[in-house]
Amino acid sequence: MAKFRSLLKNKNFVLYSIGQAFSQFGDRLVQIVLIGLVYKRWPGSTVQLAKLFFFTVIPSFFISPIAGVYIDRWNKKHVMIASDVLRAVAILLIPVFFLYRESIIPIYAIIFFIFASACFFLPARLSILPTLVSKEDLLIANSASSITWVGAGIAGFSLGGVLAEWIGIKNSLLINSFVYLLSAGSFTLLLFRMRNGKKFSKPVFNPHEIKEVIRKSFRHDLVEGVKAIFFEKKIRFVVYIFFVFSSMIGAIYVVSVVFIQETLKSMTKYVGIFSMCLFVGLLVGSYIYGKIGQRLSRAKTIFFSLMLAGASINAFVVGLKIMQSLWAGCASAALLGLFISPIFVTSNVIIHECTESNLRGRIFSSIGIVMNLGFLLFMFLSSVLAEHIDRFWILIACGSGFAIFGLVNFLAGTLKKATFSSS
Repeated sequence: MAKFRSLLKNKNFVLYSIGQAFSQFGDRLVQIVLIGLVYKRWPGSTVQLAKLFFFTVIPSFFISPIAGVYIDRWNKKHVMIASDVLRAVAILLIPVFFLYRESIIPIYAIIFFIFASACFFLPARLSILPTLVSKEDLLIANSASSITWVGAGIAGFSLGGVLAEWIGIKNSLLINSFVYLLSAGSFTLLLFRMRNGKKFSKPVFNPHEIKEVIRKSFRHDLVEGVKAIFFEKKIRFVVYIFFVFSSMIGAIYVVSVVFIQETLKSMTKYVGIFSMCLFVGLLVGSYIYGKIGQRLSRAKTIFFSLMLAGASINAFVVGLKIMQSLWAGCASAALLGLFISPIFVTSNVIIHECTESNLRGRIFSSIGIVMNLGFLLFMFLSSVLAEHIDRFWILIACGSGFAIFGLVNFLAGTLKKATFSSS
């Protein structure tokens, strides 16, 4: 607990955490409101929900490769501030098209732009953390950052689920825009505090210079980042884990939302409640892992967490469908959060420890592409299957598959270590 308290004395880290909290709150609020939007137009459709979330994911494939290069060249705080402001403005356009236009296409375009901006924000946020704390504090700082991220997620999903039903989609989006502006304000204060630190080149808007930057990005800088994720063993392991993990999230995300809506006959309220329980588990797990994580094997911890996460998914589905118990659903959602928290913390620490500052933007952007690829593929696969197969069995299959994957790799790692020790 003492180390966590010591981070509170680091004012730069505190401002970073406040900005991260507001931004995460905004991200989760966007997602819950989009769920409500689809429910209003196409209740019970996993395919329509998957289509909408497709436009939250697809920007990473087009924007992230270039974004990673820009982030490594620009002042990362400028990037985060600009991203927050752009998202705040774009959010305000959604009610206009949702309320006064029949076509959903303009909303798809706005969502694409919002999450294209996030492609700049997220790698910049993850890359800047090692500049705020010492190397010895990276694990505890990542744990604290994860706790902040989780706490904001609790507020975003739980409050967002209630807001969408009580005050409507339009008013929820107005609040969403204001929250992004609060995040931008916090990072602006951080920028002023660190203005005497390392300088990065400012964004350039000369068309010829932009063209040259893009050319160099793909011919040199992008290749350098891609090489790192394929040829650096530890980074390659993280990429592999994130692909598997995001595939699990993609497979259950859309199907579980519709499963909850239909089982409990609610638009967003219970989605918000279970999300809150999930994030409470993440909060507790991040704190516990921050205290004991240094003593544990990182690879074995990740695989053990995946195994228990898969089991928790099955417990959640059975609790709602068979036992018809809201409390069982809440408890298993909290356990799911508890078990997946070490995956985030450990993977980010590995990246921070084994990469240089001028590569982190590209590394995190590349990992983002891999994660979104897994999420997108399995999201569409499970959503299409859920139109023909009972959603209960889709979720049971997903949970069982990932539990088996984690168990096999955990036992394989244990066996390998035992064999090595005996030899």
